[in-house]
Amino acid sequence: MKRTLKRVLCAVLAITLLLSFAGCAKISYIANGTIGAIKEIKDGSWKTDTQATDSNMNAPSEIVIDSFVAGTYGGVEFTSEEDVVNYYIECYDNTKAQTANYIDADGNTQEFYALVGEEKMTIDNILVDGTENQMLNSVVPGIVETAFQYNVYGLPPCNNRNPLLDNTNGDAANPGAYDLRTSHFKPEYALAGNVKENSDGTITITIQPKDASMSVRGEDSQGSFFEVLNDLGATVNQLFTDYSMLSWASGTTEENCLVNYKGGTGTVTIDPATKTITAADYHMSVTVEVKHANVTAIKDKSGTIIISHYLHYPASDEYIYKAKTLTRV
Repeated sequence: MKRTLKRVLCAVLAITLLLSFAGCAKISYIANGTIGAIKEIKDGSWKTDTQATDSNMNAPSEIVIDSFVAGTYGGVEFTSEEDVVNYYIECYDNTKAQTANYIDADGNTQEFYALVGEEKMTIDNILVDGTENQMLNSVVPGIVETAFQYNVYGLPPCNNRNPLLDNTNGDAANPGAYDLRTSHFKPEYALAGNVKENSDGTITITIQPKDASMSVRGEDSQGSFFEVLNDLGATVNQLFTDYSMLSWASGTTEENCLVNYKGGTGTVTIDPATKTITAADYHMSVTVEVKHANVTAIKDKSGTIIISHYLHYPASDEYIYKAKTLTRV
């Protein structure tokens, strides 16, 4: 029984891991690599002790940033949090209007965003049927680190480092609903915001967006601020098609796959003289939950994975080269 249960837990975790990569073109590679790597873990390696989880995991976010204080910062007057958001939007648009030349691996000159960033994803917690297992939390993040392939993009949300392709479809001929060269964030999307002045005359703005579920790029409080996972339905349905051992005990894909975003923040440094962003750090926190999953003969299991996605700007020359074999001119 223990061996069978271990296989079931591994398969459920594979589902949640795959969901975390929803919308990625490498979905088949990640599916095969993740499930294959988990199956290679030897029997007897799983600890039986588990820890209870926080029952308020999906409760609304508390404000995690400092309170706004009205005043003049870097020569710019801010009377409200709405002013903070509007200034962020203005500087975001100005920054994404700037491009720079890069040399690709073939020696060709390419024009991409001047400000591109580094990314990192971590697995903060993994739950099976509402409890966490220390062994799972020690093994799975390494699998993700191996599967996740890093890239370089402009300020989030962003679909391509090439401004001409930075839209919700990543296609110049069929751009989709949103042009991501400009911000679609709104003052009403912010849970909180503040501004501080730095010793060099720059200012730092921090924004915490409101919570959201099943966010779509460009559309809502999280999707217009972070690199969200978009709609999971098609990805999950394909997963269930590819792996016949998976099915739902009850309900539909839309009912059983939940993605909740809360507690994330973005902090940007702005030069008021140029109204551009010179440095930034974004932390998106997302909980992906799968409920009522059947794995062969074992019925109605649930799995949850809590993910952090970090973006840091500007990316180092070393990172840009390693991620995409690009060299700044």
